[in-house]
Amino acid sequence: MGSLQDQLLKSGLTTQHKMKVAKTEKRKQQQKQKKGATSNPSELAKHIEKTRQEQLKKAEDLNKAKLAEQKDKEQVARVKQILEHNNQDGIRGNVTFNFTYLNKIKELDVSPVTQKALAGGRLAICVFEDKFYVLEDGPARKIAEVDEKYIVFHVTSQEEKDQDDPYAEFEIPDDLIW
Repeated sequence: MGSLQDQLLKSGLTTQHKMKVAKTEKRKQQQKQKKGATSNPSELAKHIEKTRQEQLKKAEDLNKAKLAEQKDKEQVARVKQILEHNNQDGIRGNVTFNFTYLNKIKELDVSPVTQKALAGGRLAICVFEDKFYVLEDGPARKIAEVDEKYIVFHVTSQEEKDQDDPYAEFEIPDDLIW
């Protein structure tokens, strides 16, 4: 007795050509299994879709990071523009105004009028790239809206003082030099 294929060929249920095609298909299937390739097209489609979703997520994350970086650059440029256009150049004088910056006491030579304006909250001291700028209250508030780190010295108005402050009724002299 021969193989099943021989028996089907003798009985006339198959042809020589169909047997060759079946052997070829069987051999290809075995080679795929040896190589570890999947023969199921739905699994391949799932894998492709998963890879595509991962790539889309990665591209979206990169895009968000680029947008955040661009927003930061725009804010820095806005702050720089405000500082350069609103810097008070005519403040220099012979009175030393002391303020703290990075836990160090810094000095700025100003006029007496400027000293009173700084103490009264009408002027503020800002820093950008280790350079100090003296601005009026309005532009300083605009910079504070962008980021507080640029404001070095700015006296807040009387309305913003703490209500529970036991020394609130005592006024601090403007000419106090420390």
